[in-house]
Amino acid sequence: MNEDDLLNYKIIDLDLGIENTWIQPLVARLYQELDQKGLCFQPLCFLADEWNCPVGVPAIGIPFYLSNNRLRKLEEKLILEVEGGTKTWF
Repeated sequence: MNEDDLLNYKIIDLDLGIENTWIQPLVARLYQELDQKGLCFQPLCFLADEWNCPVGVPAIGIPFYLSNNRLRKLEEKLILEVEGGTKTWF
């Protein structure tokens, strides 16, 4: 599939997830740090079309393109950067 084909897909049809990606240990680290501070709160982390926290919902939206190397490269090509694309930036 070329880049033009990829751009025509709906996000939901890309079969993306956080499990088994470089994001999963970072979410686990967030939960661990919250636990170490005595907070028994683990916000739902999900893939979204941008960074967001839905109003009234204890959740964190993580840009979907971060879950896939090919999408990260395409993001960098089109936008000239990958926001959140490194462990430190994430």
